[in-house]
Amino acid sequence: MNTFALSPAIDAGTGLDIDPSSLARLRMEFLDRGAAVLGPPALVHDTHANLLNEALAQRQDASWSLIAKQCPGEISQHNLRAHLGRHARSFLSSASMLACLEHVTGQRLAPSWSASCYTYYDGPGQHMGEHCDKKEACRIALLVYLQTAWMPGVQPSAGLQLHVFRGDNAASGLLLRITGLSNRIVILNGAEQAHLRPALAAGEHMTMLAGCYRSATGSDFWTT
Repeated sequence: MNTFALSPAIDAGTGLDIDPSSLARLRMEFLDRGAAVLGPPALVHDTHANLLNEALAQRQDASWSLIAKQCPGEISQHNLRAHLGRHARSFLSSASMLACLEHVTGQRLAPSWSASCYTYYDGPGQHMGEHCDKKEACRIALLVYLQTAWMPGVQPSAGLQLHVFRGDNAASGLLLRITGLSNRIVILNGAEQAHLRPALAAGEHMTMLAGCYRSATGSDFWTT
């Protein structure tokens, strides 16, 4: 069996706030249900601040609105996207992050830049419909929740949740509801398990980094 030793260098290289026991838990969660959840906090302070500040800046300078109804071949969605900046690219592509993902997922991965972006859900009704990620472009998804907010005095609605299904469509059954709390990370088997985000309620907002990874070998494999 391959082993993975977490060292201070790995922690510093990824910016993850993680210890060996948490890493082992993530692997078990991913193998058991196809989604592993870290945090909050998932990121050390400086990494979280750098990514959030970059996301807010990219929203102003390099963003576009994405609105689509559920037509054949389309995913029903309403959100805002932005190109990655240098902090996101460095974070997603670091050797230590790739080693961490390989340990958790059992797969050797490489960033898929064309499928990765900052994503923003800003107002009532904004959502992401049921879908599976494209396997060739996003075999594994790394979802980094940078900032979420909701109305004071109430619990966050389903709109701030990621719904993950057992198989490749909703009919397979709902497996998980993961609330996108600030400074939380989800490692997701999104190419094989359908997922969605319900519509936001009034007063809710979410800013996230959606990192996609493709197989680095051209074919899927699992380490043992």
